[in-house]
Amino acid sequence: MSEQLHELLAFVLEKEIGLPASKSRSFASHFAELEEFFNLEAATLTNGISSISGKRALRFTPDEIERILAFISSGQLSLQLTIAENFLASICRDFTGRQLVMVENLTLGKIHPNPFLIRALNLDTPEEVVRLNVYMTATRSIVTSMGFFIQKLLISCSESAESPPGKSGWDAIKTTSDGEKCWIQVKSGPNDMDKDQIVYWAAKIEEKIQEGDRAYIGIAYGKRTNKTVTLGLLKQILPNSEMITLIGRELWDFVSEDTRYTVNLFEVLRQSASQVLAQSSIDEAIERCSDRIIAEFIGKYGEGSQGVFNYIADIF
Repeated sequence: MSEQLHELLAFVLEKEIGLPASKSRSFASHFAELEEFFNLEAATLTNGISSISGKRALRFTPDEIERILAFISSGQLSLQLTIAENFLASICRDFTGRQLVMVENLTLGKIHPNPFLIRALNLDTPEEVVRLNVYMTATRSIVTSMGFFIQKLLISCSESAESPPGKSGWDAIKTTSDGEKCWIQVKSGPNDMDKDQIVYWAAKIEEKIQEGDRAYIGIAYGKRTNKTVTLGLLKQILPNSEMITLIGRELWDFVSEDTRYTVNLFEVLRQSASQVLAQSSIDEAIERCSDRIIAEFIGKYGEGSQGVFNYIADIF
């Protein structure tokens, strides 16, 4: 458990509290139980954290101490959750928070509406132009981030899972109890691979098998019975597709080695997102962003179809 605990605390200290990465990892290594982190006091942090030899190893600024203690008292880490569930929750808060910041920082210059789409889609008012482009920009960014998000969630669910070394291209390695390595290429959904990608990863899987390891294509959600292009291609191209694919719950059960792991998975994600968004949603954040940029657009180019005309004339 200690290794997974250290990974959790290092992640929390860096991503949620804002300590430097090296300092976060060093500090996290001092804890053997999560309760020890909860019991930290200002005096302990002010005096510095000593190494095993007794030499002072870490010192914290007043601002860092304040942030650490505020996070501990926030209730975002919970002794009612397992280490894996706390890690899952922290990863979700980090992901949701970054998406919220991305939306809040959008400007007219960042969404940069395309004049060809404006005319081809008959977007005749600033409201129509801005709302579509804010939505497209936000969703592109969120989808781009999803792959790394899913990868982190998967690795966090088991101490036997880790990130592959270097630039192997694989997303996760799980080591079984008998030391066998299982390499996993993770896809966010059941329709995220085309024929060329499947052929490529079939060859990579065969390489690992020849090396004496196991290897899989893991799909984060869905079922084998889903009628998607990707799942159809997997069956057509890979004669042994059922042996080298883990789809939906199969993936999470395999990595976590806990058939009940997914029971609380989505509830933990929901609660974690609520801690970041309160009673709101990312959709409402996008709406607020749209209203703000509409005002920016009208202030610069004017209202109605004339405003849209003025915008196109200015950029093209």
